[in-house]
Amino acid sequence: MTSIRVLLVDDHDLFRRGLAEVLEDEPDIEVVAQVADGNRAVEAAARLLPDVVFMDLNMAGQSGIETTAYITQRWPDMKVLVLTVSEEISDLSRALSVGALGYVLKTASPQEIIDALRQVHHGWVMVSPAMAPRFLKELTQPEADSSRRRPPKGPGRGESHLTLREQEILQLVAQGLSNAEIAYSLVLSENTVKAHIKNILGKLQSKNRSEAVAYAAGMGFLKPTHGGEALLRP
Repeated sequence: MTSIRVLLVDDHDLFRRGLAEVLEDEPDIEVVAQVADGNRAVEAAARLLPDVVFMDLNMAGQSGIETTAYITQRWPDMKVLVLTVSEEISDLSRALSVGALGYVLKTASPQEIIDALRQVHHGWVMVSPAMAPRFLKELTQPEADSSRRRPPKGPGRGESHLTLREQEILQLVAQGLSNAEIAYSLVLSENTVKAHIKNILGKLQSKNRSEAVAYAAGMGFLKPTHGGEALLRP
């Protein structure tokens, strides 16, 4: 069995060490390093190339959001799972917008954290069940009530600027289909699907698929699953 190689980034030594012990008890998980700040996280990521990075948000120096943005841009295949005490929807939205695939509260049970790690490792977007209902409500408020919360629309941003085919593909992305599955469903080549998704990201001014998925939720394409969790596969 190939282990999931994990890097832990948290400035709370006791919590970080406790989490490491919990994870190391799992036969398919290997903690390759523990660091206390963003700069060391980048250094360890470059040296060890972990599969998943557990990221705290509030740390001295470079923040978890800044570190996540750097890691996901520098190593696109490296997954970031935010583990934090913050229940602010703005922190959740920012984390997803810079490429994090998961957002779990530190109050979650050990099994919930382990499950989230495995899901993120497989490419699913995980939002803590404690926050998912509020997150979805914020994204799907009527325009008149939530314009201040939605991602700002710049020139060319919005579903009206997508072609019917692009809207169709974006909806399938939000439903959790992979590129190959979308191609099969729409009788297209996988390269064609990839080209459409690239165009969608450009038109929606989204940096990555996680941000496009969050925006898709604002258009009503994202539906809660698995008992209220927002669970998607980009």
